[in-house]
Amino acid sequence: MSLFTSLQNGVSGLNAASSGLNTTSHNLANTKTPGYTRQQNIQKDMYYQTFKVTNNATMKIGYGTYVADVRQIRDMFLDKEYRLQVSRQSFYEKQVECEQEVEDIFGETEGVEFRNSMESIWEAVQNLSTNPENVVNRQLFVAQCESFIETAKNAYNAITKYQTGLNSEVEKQVKAINGIADQIAELNKIISEKEASGLENANDYRDQRNLLMDQLAGYTYYTYNEDVDGKVQIYIGDAPLVIETQSFHMKTESATQTGMYNVVWEDKSFGDVYNTDEAYSKLKKTDTGSLLGILTARGKKNAIYSDIPQKPDASDQKYYNDQGVFQKDAYDADYGKYKDKVELYNNTTGNSILTQAEAQFDRLINGVVTMLNDIFCPNVKDNSGSDKLKINSTVEGTTKDAAGNDITFKLDPSKKYKVLDVVNSAVGADDDQTIGTELFVRTGTPRYTQITLKDQVYSDSYKDADGNPIGLAKDNGDGTFTLYVYNEENVSIEKDTDGKYTYVEHPDDYTDKTTMYTITNIQLNPAILADYSLLPVKANSTGGESGAYALDIYKDILAAWKSDFAVLDPNTETSYTYDEYYHEMIGSFGSKGQVWKSIADDQEKLVESVENKRQQVSGVSTDEELTSLLTYQHAYNAASRYINVVNQMLEHLLERLG
Repeated sequence: MSLFTSLQNGVSGLNAASSGLNTTSHNLANTKTPGYTRQQNIQKDMYYQTFKVTNNATMKIGYGTYVADVRQIRDMFLDKEYRLQVSRQSFYEKQVECEQEVEDIFGETEGVEFRNSMESIWEAVQNLSTNPENVVNRQLFVAQCESFIETAKNAYNAITKYQTGLNSEVEKQVKAINGIADQIAELNKIISEKEASGLENANDYRDQRNLLMDQLAGYTYYTYNEDVDGKVQIYIGDAPLVIETQSFHMKTESATQTGMYNVVWEDKSFGDVYNTDEAYSKLKKTDTGSLLGILTARGKKNAIYSDIPQKPDASDQKYYNDQGVFQKDAYDADYGKYKDKVELYNNTTGNSILTQAEAQFDRLINGVVTMLNDIFCPNVKDNSGSDKLKINSTVEGTTKDAAGNDITFKLDPSKKYKVLDVVNSAVGADDDQTIGTELFVRTGTPRYTQITLKDQVYSDSYKDADGNPIGLAKDNGDGTFTLYVYNEENVSIEKDTDGKYTYVEHPDDYTDKTTMYTITNIQLNPAILADYSLLPVKANSTGGESGAYALDIYKDILAAWKSDFAVLDPNTETSYTYDEYYHEMIGSFGSKGQVWKSIADDQEKLVESVENKRQQVSGVSTDEELTSLLTYQHAYNAASRYINVVNQMLEHLLERLG
């Protein structure tokens, strides 16, 4: 090997040491830089020259060293684990945030706990039961009922307002994700261009990209891979977010009926970004990302009590034929539909803390309202206990339309109807002894359709103790009778082919809120507010107790208040009283919040643990870097001395032998 070759060896060592010093200095300078990854020089031998081959060995001479790569020290598995756990943490933090908002709303509604409103009705009923003829007691009871509805509406509206207000957060996060996608696509372009020659590593740009990917994981879970050109491909579900140097954007769309934002891809061929019709699952990694966390906690609509499936009651008379034989096939068919509804509930309403709160709370209000209405204005129950009757003959008479005009009305004798019990129902304390005045009304749908008849009507299944049929219509004393037919939730009044108005039944999923006793559609009866004497508190003269007050009303209310009325959730069998129901409802929210808080806290610790492991691999240790700095400095000095020695040898040869 010539001395000139030896000189080249020294130069290569000098260059390698100089590059190592630069890399180490760069590491030290970025110790506190967010997202920075420790870099390391990879050195390799230059080619070797064979100058002698013997039977025992081959003698080679190396031509120095070179820097093959300046690599980042990262663990791709730790990166993926970190991003998954960050994504899961942000999801549960949103659940906790929304649950705490629900607790705040119920715990402090305009300075008053909702429970106080319920207790006030209870106390007002007790006061009224002791002295029903006292106008002040009646006024107090009506005032407490009005306050109860107003407080309930305030709480429900606060939830729906918060629910709708999450639209802005959804929109904000969608914009943030789109912005990150654009930046990653741009960095893909820069990195591929910088590294195209194979002579340069765009490590600092890679750090920027990795930091953006860490941030993206907080918003949404995604999968990714890096191609041979250094460009990262990112997918959310099966849809691309970033492909090479192109980014794909999300956008928000307002649902027509609810006004809530859905998140879809701008490229409509990809459809919705997330499947929100299925309950979140750790196994499927759908409990990830703050954006999906918001959408999950918010739900897709404002829920009401009808969104909670009600298990069919085997004792319901509709499952028994005229001979009293249980119709198992009919019950099994309804039970099968119920199970399907429970599955739907678990995937939608029950999967969202806000919609679940709305539905369960509305169920409570519906229960209180309908219980009070049914006691003040009871419907007929036949001898078997059913509140639906078959009327003996076709009922035709007149009723009033919305404008007050007489219209012809008829009932189908083949169907069953609920009708006001005109014999046992209490009446108002007014001079006319008004009957059928409900305490709470549905805006747009009165409790009863009043049909004026020329003859009394009967039902074979409604008889007195002696077996005599009892009239279903109120005798007006002028040769006419009034039949009060209950307007149910799943029926509407429509004109048939012969021009008469009749009830038309709708499927079980009929959701016309104007026919439902839901928070969004109930108010205290304006007629009672205007005239307290219309409140049905006096005994019906038909029963022979004219002038007396109907004390049984309050016994029935107090008994009903302490009786089980509903299960909290269709997945449980435990039934609760009204007060217990509210207590369990609030307790269940708190329990869920504690579970989510525990998961979020565990996730935070897990994220911290994974991040510590990442930092052990990719973080910059000043002690290690200073050690490397000294190592490269000594290597640089050694290479310098080596070059000086070779230079002196050359000088000696040229001067002495030249």
